[in-house]
Amino acid sequence: MTHLLHGRDFPSKRTVALVVFVGLAMLWVAPMIASLVGSIDLSELSHPYLLISGFVVLDAVIPIFPSESLLTTGSNLAAQDGSSIEIWKLILAGSLGAVVGDSLLYWLSRTVLRDAMSARVDKLEENEKVARSLDVMRNSAPLLIVFGRFIPGVRFVLGATMGITRYPYPRFLLWDSIGGFFWAAYTCIFSYLIASVLDNKPIISIVMSVIVTTALLGLMYRPIKRSWEESHRLEVGDVSPEPG
Repeated sequence: MTHLLHGRDFPSKRTVALVVFVGLAMLWVAPMIASLVGSIDLSELSHPYLLISGFVVLDAVIPIFPSESLLTTGSNLAAQDGSSIEIWKLILAGSLGAVVGDSLLYWLSRTVLRDAMSARVDKLEENEKVARSLDVMRNSAPLLIVFGRFIPGVRFVLGATMGITRYPYPRFLLWDSIGGFFWAAYTCIFSYLIASVLDNKPIISIVMSVIVTTALLGLMYRPIKRSWEESHRLEVGDVSPEPG
C-alpha cells in the first residue's frame, strides 16, 4: 500500500529536478527577454508586424515572451504623428500570432504531452472529481477560451489542457480565433487611446487593466460555478421538483 501511494502521489526525483531547472531557467531568461524587448525600436524595423506576430506565437507556447509589451509599444508608436505603424496591422499581427501560437500549443499538448503522459492522464480521468472538472471545462470551453486569452498564464493552461484532453480542434480554433482577435484589438486600441487621449498616463493604464482583468475573471467565475453545481446535482441524482 505504501509503495502504491508513493508511486501515485509523489513525482520522481527526475521530474522534480526538471521542474526546478525549468523554473530557474525561466526566472533567469525572463528579465533578459524583457530587456531585449524594451530595446527594440519598431519604427526602425522593415518588418515590425512579423516580429510582433512571432513574439505572440512564442508567448503562447513559452509564456515568458512579453507579447503584450510589443503590442503596447507598437500602439504607442501608432499614436504618434508621422508614424509608419498602423493600428489595424498591429491587431491583425496580434490576432494571427495568437491563433497560430495557441494552435501550436494545442497540438504539442495533444500529441507530444498526451503520448508522454497518457497513462497518468487516463488514470486522472478515472477520478470522479477530475472527470467532473474536465466536464465543466468542456461545457464552459467557449467562455474559457475567449476570455482566458486575456489573462497570461490562464491562456497557456487552457490551451495545454484542451490539447491533452483532446477537445475538438475545430471548436477550439473557432473560439480561439474570436478570443485572439478581441485580445489583440483590446490591447492595441486601449494602448493607443492611453497614448493619444490620456497623454500616456501609466497610473490610468494600470487601473484600467486591473478593472478589465477583474471583470473578465468575474464573467468566467459565475457560469463555471453554475456548471459545477449542476454537474454535482446530476452526479448525486438530486433532481428537485420545480416550485408551484
